[in-house]
Parts: sequence; structure tokens; C-alpha cells
Amino acid sequence: MCERHTRHALLMRLPLAMLALMLALLLAMGCDLDGASQRAPGSDDFEFIVVGAGAGGGPLAARLAKAGRRVLLLEAGADVGGKLTYQVPALHARATEDPDLAWWYFVRHHRDGSVDSTDSKHTPEGILYPRGSGLGGSTAVNAMVTILPSPSDWNRIATITGDASWRAQRMHAYYDRVRQWLSVEIPDPALAIGDRQVSSYLASAAATYADESRPGGSASSDPLALLGVGGELSRLLSQDINASLRDGETTGLFRIPLATKDGKRNGPRELILETVAAGHPLTVRTHSFVTRVLFDDGAAVPTAIGVEVKTGGHLYAATLSKQQAPGGTAKYYASREVILSAGAFNTPQLLMLSGIGPREQLQKHGIAERLALAGVGENLQDRYEAAVVSQLGGPLGIVEQCTLAGATTSAPQSNEDPCLSRWQHGRQGVYRTSGFLATVLRRSSPDLPLADLQVFAVPGDARGYYPGYSRDALVRKDRFSWLLLKAHTQNRDGYVRLRSASPFVRPEINFNYFDEKDPLGDADMRAMVAGVKFVRRIEARMQKDFPDLAPTEVWPGDDTRDDAAVARWVRRETWGHHACCTNKMGADDDARAVLDARFRVRGARRLRVVDASVFPEIPGTFIALPIFMVSEKAADVILEDNR
Repeated sequence: MCERHTRHALLMRLPLAMLALMLALLLAMGCDLDGASQRAPGSDDFEFIVVGAGAGGGPLAARLAKAGRRVLLLEAGADVGGKLTYQVPALHARATEDPDLAWWYFVRHHRDGSVDSTDSKHTPEGILYPRGSGLGGSTAVNAMVTILPSPSDWNRIATITGDASWRAQRMHAYYDRVRQWLSVEIPDPALAIGDRQVSSYLASAAATYADESRPGGSASSDPLALLGVGGELSRLLSQDINASLRDGETTGLFRIPLATKDGKRNGPRELILETVAAGHPLTVRTHSFVTRVLFDDGAAVPTAIGVEVKTGGHLYAATLSKQQAPGGTAKYYASREVILSAGAFNTPQLLMLSGIGPREQLQKHGIAERLALAGVGENLQDRYEAAVVSQLGGPLGIVEQCTLAGATTSAPQSNEDPCLSRWQHGRQGVYRTSGFLATVLRRSSPDLPLADLQVFAVPGDARGYYPGYSRDALVRKDRFSWLLLKAHTQNRDGYVRLRSASPFVRPEINFNYFDEKDPLGDADMRAMVAGVKFVRRIEARMQKDFPDLAPTEVWPGDDTRDDAAVARWVRRETWGHHACCTNKMGADDDARAVLDARFRVRGARRLRVVDASVFPEIPGTFIALPIFMVSEKAADVILEDNR
């Protein structure tokens, strides 16, 4: 069935509407996918090799192939898009603990390991940092939040690199291009407003925000008025945060746009399959773990010519699966370029394993140096996240029947999870969302030019990542969490370093959070403390206006009240999940810049990086959409350079 000529004969007879489904089945069987039916059987004549089918590599490979370029897309994982953990938006947390979809890294947050050991999420290996593996990469397990960065984020890259093509006005054209293949939906506000407890919470949040924005109050700062017949809360929740951010900086209460189509996850995976189905010259090979970049040994300048691959499933130490299936070794060659899109952890690891990176790292692990680049693996950044969790007087109606159970197959599980049944029969209910009910985008301090805090309303008990966290999230239906996310973080001290010269060993990862000596002297810490105070004002407002629904804070709790105590709690319990910036772009005079503004590895030829690692500074509040836009820009740049 997997013979190439047999597949082409079969696929060309299928109606176009069935092709993507058939291709997904072939990938699940371990078959390769070739989009160009005229390719000779066995031909490996590729112009471009893209390593990694995630947010950076997937759209890039598709765009190059649609331009008629012969592209090989290599992915270490499989395609398991038929699983409910992939498809159902509300099951994204389950996806990060699904052995078929997830890779687990264990990281450090602090230089001082004793601080990490006090984190409630700490394990003997470190602190869990889940990522995705398979077609779509981490977009196969993420929460699908699709939010533009601030215009200033793009303008800042233009300033850093000296390249005006990165300015926001020009980058927004790539947002339009992303929307040609990515469906983005804003969940119906009626879902939240229809639940009295949730709507009261959101009205209190809106009123608290309005009081901050308009000292002295107004009609819209009265929670009871917000819930009135006029539907002011519904209007607020119907605002499009991306339209506001595209126009400029913004703050306010919003519903959260999701990368879903008819209530089902969509993203790079679907784009890849559709590109192959349409007959474009894209070859996709899953279960292909790239171990090193191949170079022309006769060239005076390091010149990439291909990659070495170990075939088989679940080869990397980050896998959760016990079903390791090692295969053989293969080498693939590109006549034009090799593009690394393996992510903020694996791309710097792959560069170092290939002899490109800090000299001391290469020497330590006995790797022959091809190119000394001090910035590879440095500059690791992330957002800071924490959660204030409250106990309610009773279960939240919106999730009372939800169990998050029975979601490992595509068969209906109505007896185990009525919420899943509603999703399967008409895409109804809370499962067509990622669980986030609304968000407040605000400034942590009124003198800041940009909103730097995003505060999310989430049913359940959400305290970060640890093994089993997705199972625990809705054990208590009478819990409610406010997630705090700090954008535009200032920390540049994290790193990714090799533990071994083996490509199958996870790297050493340390984010080096906060100022170790003076936490409250750290601007990011002050912002997080301000975020906790904001949530507490929301809850105080709710206790005043809706006493029968009054929440009681259980995390961090009454023993964490003054700023110093809150700072200690934040330092101990904060986490993140938007790792980036480990192969940063920069100006010619920046010794730590790994890439130029055209994604080229400095000092090398025919080698680029296109993924989350390219950013010099972390963009926006959620990183998926910025990476999609970067991927689209990279396609234009690469095609322009390879006319």
C-alpha cells in the first residue's frame, strides 16, 4: 500500500474532498507523502529540506511547494490528527499528556536549584515543560489561542535588525496571508454569559477594569448594569482583539480567538495535507528524526547540503511512548537550502550537534567545530505565568458534566463525558473552546506605553504543568482560576545547552527567572504582583455585588498577602510555555546574533532557521500567530533569494 506509484494511482482517483483524509491515513500507516504525482519513483531530488512540521516549518514548506519548489518536510513524530485529543479544543491539556502527541522536557527556572525544589510542580527531573510532536508540532497540543502581537513588537525587530521590512505595517500583510489557510473563530459569548456564576465573574472583571481605566466610575463600571437588559457585557465580549491590535495598542475585556474550524482544531497540519492533496511538490516524511546537518567538506565556508536522519518512531528521550521503533539511517540532500524549524529547544541543539554553536559547548562534548557562534542556545526567553485559584459555593454549571475522560479514541464516549458527546453531535458546548472564557488585556502600571498583562478566566484548578495536571484540572468543579500572563518580559538570561553529543538526549534548559538578589526590584516581578492584586480586586468586587456567589481564594491563599509574600510565591510557582529566542536575529555588529534579518545563519551558506528561536525578543502574548507570520515572511525571502 505504501509503494509510491500505488499511492499516486489511488490518490488521483479520489475526489478532492477525500484526499486530505486519505493522506492522513497513509501517514498514520508510516507512508511517505509526495505531492507531485509526476515525480519519478524513488526520486530524492529536493531543492529545499525543512526540518520540523510545526508553526514555522509547516507553513513554510507548504508555501515553497505551492510556488513550485521541490520540498522535503521531515518530522520526527507521526500524524495522529484523527485522535480526539488533537481535534477537540477543550482537550488540549490532555493532548500534552498523550504519548502519541507529546514530548516532555524537564527544565530549571532558576540558577539556584533550591528555589526550583520548592515549586509545587517540581519533580526529580525538574519542572515539566510539554511540547508537541507530529504534524503540526506544538500546534497539535497548544490551546489554539491566536492573538496578534503589538505593532511595537514588529517595529522593535525592524529597529534591532535595521531591516524596515519587519515593520508592523508590512508584517500585517502576512497576517492576511495566514488567514487564507487558518480558520480563526471567536467562541459565542452566550456560552459564558449563560452561566450566572461565570457571567458574574466576568462582569466583576469588566467593572474592575473600567474603574482602573476611568477613575470615578461610569455606568459600565457597575457589574449589575453590565448584566442588565442592554447586553453591555455581551457587547464587550464580542470585540475582536485582533482587529484592535492591528489598529494599534489596545486594552480591554475580550473573548479569545481560537485556531478552530467549525469548533475543531485546525492549523499547519491541515495546510500540509491540503498542499500535498493539491499535487504540489511537497514530500512529507514522518518518523524521521534529524540528527545532524550535512555540509560540503570541500567548501571554504560551511555550506549546508543536506541532513542525516534516523528513521523510526519515538526515538527522542522527550517521548512519552514506550513503543520505541528504531529504523535505519538515511541522508537527504538539498540542491538549494536546508531550513531548520525544530523549535526553540531542538534547533539550537541540532546546530550544536552539527558543529555550529558556542566553542566551549562544542569542545565540552567533543564535537568538531564548523562555525563558532556564541549566541546559539543563548537568550532563551518566555512569558511568566501564574494562577490565582478560588473556591466557589458550588460547581460551575458550564463544566459540571464535563469529565475530560474517554478522549483517547474517536469513538463517541457519551456515557463517560456528556460534554464530549455534545461536541461530537453538533460541536456544541464548552468543548468547542479551549476552556478560556474571556481575557482582560491591561497595563500592570498606568505609566507603561503597552499592555503587558493578560488575565484569563478559566474553569477549574490550573496551577501549571506537572505530570497528571490535565487529569486534575477539573476534578474540582467548584474551582475557578485567573491565569496571569506577563508579556514583554525583560529576562534574557535563559539558555539551552547540550547534555551529550547524542542527538537523542534532551538538552539542558534553564530559564533563569527573575532577579535572584532583589525580586521586587525586577520589573517583571512587580508586574506579576500587580496582576495578583488586580485579580483580588475582581474577587472583592464579586463578594460585594454577588455575595451569594462569593469566591474564597485557595491559591496562593490568605497567608500570601503583602507584596513581599506575593513575590516569594510568584518566584516559586511561576511557569511558562512560549519558549523562544535561542537563535536570535540581530544586527551585523551583534556578536550574539545567530541569524541575519533574512533568517540566514551567520557565517554559513544555504542554512536558515525559521521557528520560535529567531525572535530577538519575545513577541506579543501568545507566540503561535507571530510564528505563522514569520513563516510566511520567510517563504517570501527564500523565494526571492532563490529566483
